[in-house]
Amino acid sequence: MIRATAAALTGVSLLALSGCVVGPGEPQGGPTPAAFLERAELPSCGSVRLGQGEAVPTEDIACLEEATTAGAELAVTRATTEGDPFTVYYRVLPGGGWEIYTDLTKDTYGEGWWLDECPDALSMSQLGECTNTRL
Repeated sequence: MIRATAAALTGVSLLALSGCVVGPGEPQGGPTPAAFLERAELPSCGSVRLGQGEAVPTEDIACLEEATTAGAELAVTRATTEGDPFTVYYRVLPGGGWEIYTDLTKDTYGEGWWLDECPDALSMSQLGECTNTRL
């Protein structure tokens, strides 16, 4: 649980890094849990693949933080220190709150999939208290 929380928080801090656009937010590895596959579809803010020292474009961050009642989702893929990819899916929910799915299945030291639910989140920098669940 600590590792997944750290990964999610690391992912949050990664939004300050830049990247290039990749595919439509497909998971990096399997098995993909039903909770992720069956999540409600939200308008896409795109997908970003980060290189070392790169930052997510500010328009992608703004897309999430300006999401209206329709909500929004942004997929951010980066490499661990060892070079293994992991993807974090940031979701602004209609009606408020955020969900953060983290796919660690391609990380040699990863522990599968995790979900952070942050019902009081106001922005990427103000997530409030989140509950962390291994999927």
